[in-house]
Amino acid sequence: MPTDLRAKALTRVSELAEKWVTRLSAIYVEGVEVTQGLQYRGAEDHLTDPADRGADNSLALVADKPAVVRVYVRTLLVPVADVTGTITVQRMRYGIWVDSGTLAQQFPGTITARADSTYSSERGSRANSLQFALPGSLLRGGALRLKVQVHEQGHPDLSAETSVTVAPSYRQTLRLRGIPVRYWGPDAAGNQVRVDAPTLADFQAETAWTLTAWPVSPTPDVTLAGTFTQNSPLTGNIVGGACPQSWLDLLFWLGIARVIDGNDPTRLYYALMPTAIPIGNAGGCGGGGAGVGAGFVGGNGGVTMAHELGHVLGFSHAPCNLTAGDPNDPSYPAYEPYDSPTNRRASIGEYGYDVTTDSILSPATTADFMSYCRNTWVSLYHFAQLVPNSRLDPQAPHAPRDTLPPYDVEVPVKWPPDPPEPPWDGFVRPGEREAIVLIGGRIRDDEVDVHLVLRVDAVAQPAGRRVAGLQAELLGREGEILARGPVYRLGAQASCGCGGHCGEHGDEPAEGLLEAMLPDPAARGEHPGTTLRIARDGTELWRRDAPDRPPTVGELDAVVDGDVIRTRWQTDAAPGARVDRFVRWSADAGRSWQLLAAGLTADEAEIDVRTVTSGLVLVQPLVTDGFHTVTCDPARLEVETRPPEVAVLWPARGATVRAGQPVRLWGMATASDGRTIPSEDLHWELDGERLEPGGDVRAMLAPWEGEHVAVLHARDGDQRAEVRVVFQATGSGQPARRPEGD
Repeated sequence: MPTDLRAKALTRVSELAEKWVTRLSAIYVEGVEVTQGLQYRGAEDHLTDPADRGADNSLALVADKPAVVRVYVRTLLVPVADVTGTITVQRMRYGIWVDSGTLAQQFPGTITARADSTYSSERGSRANSLQFALPGSLLRGGALRLKVQVHEQGHPDLSAETSVTVAPSYRQTLRLRGIPVRYWGPDAAGNQVRVDAPTLADFQAETAWTLTAWPVSPTPDVTLAGTFTQNSPLTGNIVGGACPQSWLDLLFWLGIARVIDGNDPTRLYYALMPTAIPIGNAGGCGGGGAGVGAGFVGGNGGVTMAHELGHVLGFSHAPCNLTAGDPNDPSYPAYEPYDSPTNRRASIGEYGYDVTTDSILSPATTADFMSYCRNTWVSLYHFAQLVPNSRLDPQAPHAPRDTLPPYDVEVPVKWPPDPPEPPWDGFVRPGEREAIVLIGGRIRDDEVDVHLVLRVDAVAQPAGRRVAGLQAELLGREGEILARGPVYRLGAQASCGCGGHCGEHGDEPAEGLLEAMLPDPAARGEHPGTTLRIARDGTELWRRDAPDRPPTVGELDAVVDGDVIRTRWQTDAAPGARVDRFVRWSADAGRSWQLLAAGLTADEAEIDVRTVTSGLVLVQPLVTDGFHTVTCDPARLEVETRPPEVAVLWPARGATVRAGQPVRLWGMATASDGRTIPSEDLHWELDGERLEPGGDVRAMLAPWEGEHVAVLHARDGDQRAEVRVVFQATGSGQPARRPEGD
């Protein structure tokens, strides 16, 4: 063959070979996942039961919460290294998609696309997918279109693209009413100690894990509902998943505090305690239904709060590491192949993603947060119960007005308009406060022990489950029934603090807290009644007659003394009458009241001034003799403006992150008058470098391993405050160093 023909043939063969190699190494986007913590993705590839599956990206997104976009890239045959990508965000403007920025790429930056990648290797490792941060500020309302483009570095012609449209379905908020608990009692050695109660900032910091795992906004609405004084250790162990006696006693008084605070059905009540209280194997406890949860500062990395608030929402334990007698949830599904119906391990069912720590949680090794297992996250089962959830104030996010086409169409208005129906089941409209008679105590089978009777203004929504056949009644002078209502049982469930097997399902706990709420006839100008009783089918189980005379309260004195509010008064009660004392406060001239202190044993109280807002407040004692509730004219106090309270939600002190990669800096601050300080008045410093304003930002962490420092600054007018956290970085291989001057 002539030389020139041979050369042409070789060239042609080379061209054909290159073309086939190019075709075989072509890349394509196999899928895009948008997750805020849990998301369906290729469910048919890993979940055995079709009933457990959902369409890709079908789990609802919530407004304001940051998300991560994961891009999965495949090839036809030949592996392709150094594949990277970009995501362009488009918004609808007047009916047209318009580019409005790009998303920041996260670790690892580049991947190797393969034709034979396994599902678990792709989904279970950030190293095998491209990750992009989707800020919560972009998920405010209205749809976004994400234009995904991937290519091989240095070869832009070897590329692929796709797009996905996302929009938040709801805006949900963790609305927490916190009860700080201080400890005045013996330590583990028997020495009497006084330990201060946690602050508002402590409550806010404690919400971080719950905010990350639950489908809620990253900014909680946290307010305080007074201080409770605990005087004895919380010893005793969990039996059958139930709280020890000492915890039941605490939950009883916390439940009373909840009602005195008004029993707001739109908020979740939670008590936070200092770690100095001696305990048994219970690290927290919660009342079922609309009760109160309680746990310690830093409890299980914040998981305890989520677990106990789950009990407040009515969730039972998920079946993992439970022992006989524990009231676990028999409806919790077995997500096969990670779980089995005969040996349920509370698998979360889908792959989770922690948007704060950028870690992936496999359904093979991660259990639901309502279980007693160590590695926990929110499951498909409880995600469906959390969004939408009426206790989390679900609202439909509104799209910007300029998203709609510029049509000018006159729409006829119907009058009166039909009231809109809520798009969720079980919606609970906030109740109004009314005058009630509260009966609280303990119940075991048919044995009733009432500890407290209180007349108070609160929402008449008892906690727990109704006890069949049991009725509370208020009787008049002639034995006539003035008011009647059902009795409810609150089965308190524990959170394991022992790190192991703490404790099957009982239809109804034999023992629990008791609660009943009756309308108060005295508020209508009628006779207040002379006898209270609880009866089952006409048989009287408990009875209390009113004392000869109600107590009186006088000589109130209240002052602001530095960092505390000191109050004193005098109580005069009938001989032999048991007296219980509370203090409440008002910031609106007495139109509404909030609890300030509970668990008082004398006619005095000393409360942290940070429990109330700055400005003019009223302070007033409440005294009950077990039948009457009395007070006196309130004291007026002028509380000075103070620096804001600053809470860092991430990084936590001592946390470990990846060096040389973006780190989430997440915090918030509250002004002394109760306002949440806006993002523009917050800014971070990272290793001495000031960042742009914002309370929830991502910043590139310097590449050295070892100690790093973040400082959150907050400004409220001329008031300033800051919080400094030290955390660790690993994974870069570069030697530890610190910035000069730090």
